[in-house]
Amino acid sequence: MNFSFEKKDFKKLFIWYSISFAIVAFFVYGSYYFSGHSLIWQIDGSQQHLPLLINYRKALIEFLHHPFSGITTWSWKYGLGADTFQIYSYYTVGDIFAYLTLLFPANKIIFAYQLMIILRLYFAGLAFTYFANHFDLKKSVIIPGAMVYIFNAYLLYANVAQPFFTTAFIIFPLIILGLEKVLQEKSAWMLTFAFTWMLINNFYFAFILGIGAMIYLVIRVFFTYRKTLNYFLVFRKLAGSTILSLLLSSVLLIPELLAVQNSTRAGSTFANGLKFYPLYYYLALPSQLINGGNRDFYFWSALGFSSIAFFGVIYVLAKYRKYPVMTAIFILSGIMLLFPAFGAAFNGLMSPSNRWTLMLCLPVSLSVCILLEHVKKLSPKMLKYITITTAIYISIVGINYYFQNSEKLFIPIIFLFVFLGLIFWLRFIDYKHTYRWANILVLLNVILNAIYFETPYNGGFANEMLPAGAYDKLQNQRYAGLDSDIDNDNTFKVSTISNNYYLGEDFKMYNTLNEKLHGLSSYYSLQNKYIGQFALNMQNVQYETNVPLQQFDDRSVILNFLGVKYLFTQLNQENDTKIPYGYHLDKTTRLIYDVNQNSSKNQQTRRYATKNNFPLLYWQDTAITPKNYDKLSVSQKERLLSKAVFTSSNNAKGLKKAKISNTDVIDIPYVLVSSRGNVIDTNNLEKLDSNETYKLVLQLDQLKEKNNLPQNVELHVEINDIKYTPFSFKKQIALEEKNQTDDLTNGLLAANEKLAYYKYFRYHVLKGSPDMSYALNISSNLGTETIAQPRQSKTSFFKIVNSGTMNMGYFKNLPETLKLTPSKMGTYSFKLKVYAEPLNTTYDKEVTKIQKHALQNLKFNKHGLEGKITTNRTGILTSSIPYSTGWTATVDGKKAPVIRTNQAFVGLKLPQGTHKVKLVYNIPGLKLGMLTSIIGLILLAISLIYTKFKKK
Repeated sequence: MNFSFEKKDFKKLFIWYSISFAIVAFFVYGSYYFSGHSLIWQIDGSQQHLPLLINYRKALIEFLHHPFSGITTWSWKYGLGADTFQIYSYYTVGDIFAYLTLLFPANKIIFAYQLMIILRLYFAGLAFTYFANHFDLKKSVIIPGAMVYIFNAYLLYANVAQPFFTTAFIIFPLIILGLEKVLQEKSAWMLTFAFTWMLINNFYFAFILGIGAMIYLVIRVFFTYRKTLNYFLVFRKLAGSTILSLLLSSVLLIPELLAVQNSTRAGSTFANGLKFYPLYYYLALPSQLINGGNRDFYFWSALGFSSIAFFGVIYVLAKYRKYPVMTAIFILSGIMLLFPAFGAAFNGLMSPSNRWTLMLCLPVSLSVCILLEHVKKLSPKMLKYITITTAIYISIVGINYYFQNSEKLFIPIIFLFVFLGLIFWLRFIDYKHTYRWANILVLLNVILNAIYFETPYNGGFANEMLPAGAYDKLQNQRYAGLDSDIDNDNTFKVSTISNNYYLGEDFKMYNTLNEKLHGLSSYYSLQNKYIGQFALNMQNVQYETNVPLQQFDDRSVILNFLGVKYLFTQLNQENDTKIPYGYHLDKTTRLIYDVNQNSSKNQQTRRYATKNNFPLLYWQDTAITPKNYDKLSVSQKERLLSKAVFTSSNNAKGLKKAKISNTDVIDIPYVLVSSRGNVIDTNNLEKLDSNETYKLVLQLDQLKEKNNLPQNVELHVEINDIKYTPFSFKKQIALEEKNQTDDLTNGLLAANEKLAYYKYFRYHVLKGSPDMSYALNISSNLGTETIAQPRQSKTSFFKIVNSGTMNMGYFKNLPETLKLTPSKMGTYSFKLKVYAEPLNTTYDKEVTKIQKHALQNLKFNKHGLEGKITTNRTGILTSSIPYSTGWTATVDGKKAPVIRTNQAFVGLKLPQGTHKVKLVYNIPGLKLGMLTSIIGLILLAISLIYTKFKKK
């Protein structure tokens, strides 16, 4: 097929597309509306996209009202504080739909956010119809192609969950059209526009679409233009468009790239260490093509097209001589879906996430148009080929169905037969409105897929949406009114107890943006790498790449250090008694009694407060250097935060040297005993029974004999050098069978060896066994803590976990035992230490000393802060402000070097005396980006003038 750039009437196609879209959209989005749900996903939607859009709109309006006051470069609202430009540039700055919210009043932004979701999808389909109209295709066959393009499993999920993903579906067809114009030696302006939009919109998708464009270019040139192409002219135009686009977008691109390099995502394991996908992935992959109601994407291989797409693809493959470019794309895509390395390559050399399949939607949807265009001319041989391939495909999918039992395949399989019948009917029946039934059936197929995908029954996606009106409640009633008497203050943070604060469904307390109080946790794609390093070095078991802190496992000293003044908890939820040291009950809501007088179901929200929260900035005259710091345990490092500042040897010169005594952190001896009565060596723990557990018996008598038994302690379990080796697939099944046989509680008649073998065989195949994931759970009377190695299928949430420090809680008297439960059978090897960290008046005095040395008269502005301090000797101004190369400082009006303290935070070395300190944040790369973009604008103007002059 050849592209034609002759002018065509688009009006009729536009009208019929709009009508078709409206019909399907009524059911797609109506599934949420009529079940009482909004289009706000409870994870990213409510905690990233919507609150950032609200904030960005406010910033835009403020800038428009006061354009010469500059932009806010640093905000204290994003967790510990963050570069606002870098966050906005990833989510909103390049999103043209974000600016449409300026047309709505502030009280309608939640409505506008949801309207933009629908509008994005509409324009994605419009982009396809515009693209397909450049071929010799009937308008009646383009409409079903457009429906296939936008109503598939990928967009049924991403359009709502990650709205800006949809924009890539708008841009990619324009990129291909721009490339074709250049290859046909026409104007390069369309390509320049598409490339610039691609780069400004989002650097992540720019990376994906850029690689896709290059692959298409190579394939297209090889099969179509290699003998006729004016290589010099085309290369000049391609290079010119690319360079000009890069220059124009540099104002966003350069700061974004620097942010990525300095984020927690840098240094991820390539392809999560996978060379091949788990077996269940390959078993499910054939059905993924048409399984439009499916949510199990498996490494983001989200296809899920209307069932007619199967026939479109096999028709193009059968006509490979006529459609060599599309055939090559389908074959290459099929190969790429087989190996994790390709997914990782498209994903920035990180996890094997096949989000690149968004580009596959274009040729698949086009193949549907091609099939319908030629359906009346299909030869008997082609019909036989289609029938045979359908039978083979059904057999493969059917066999897998009996193994995986995915009832979501019912609708796709039914429609596969329906479309097969339609092909034969259209081929042999002379009907006036040939393609009307094709359009109707495609609409019906995508509607039913969407209803199955979304409606609340059977785990539909609507269950993950906030109920209508819930976002307002979330913003206004998150803390049940217990925040009403707390002033908005940049100097302290608030948090919740880990896994305790329950707001419904599976909602996580990742983010509290746009609320009066500043939450400790933040959830964004780009997080400060130094904060990530701090969390990892302090062995935060809650660490995630996108959420590095969370509640930091409720560790008292670290919460104090990070400035957490208030904690909110809920009665009768997990960990409701696991309150860190120094936090006292400050205020509660009315106790709501269970109507059935079950006290375990009583409800109440509680606020705890402390006087031990560290100031935002404070002076310390005692330091510890890397040489001594590296010798300490994690608990000792944590305890040191109230005593000294960790910094480089050069910065520590002239300061007192820190010391950690044996009474600050006490090593608790223990014995590990199996539930079978055996003493276990942690260097070789072989778990052969899924029901086997272990006890950490604390040797408290030994401490009593030495008069060293502590009280009022926070109890930590540090586990290092974790190595987990799963048993082979065969051995795991054999052990499971044996354990079931030995379990006589199921009764004599329950023994069925063949069924047991199949059950465990199926279970381990679908779980991807053997795999490297594991969990070590340790329980006390206060709750359960976990160190977990996620599965490699968790894509961007995958991480290598070989250590962690678990906070078991604050105890007046130490417990005698703790329960250890490995999650899976296999061999474990690790080093385990139990530490008691006394927290009492000694610690309180250290904190009081820190608070007396706080930076005074703090004044905050759009770019940082300033304050005054008096020091009686040389020391270091320490803080909990995340370090970045963007920070600059002046002391008494003179420039002073900003140093990194406590691994991740801004610091300044101050001499004795009274000083005025000023910290200013400049966005890294912004000035260079602006200068580069100005050069691009100048070149653009010159090019436009030259083009106009040349035409004349």
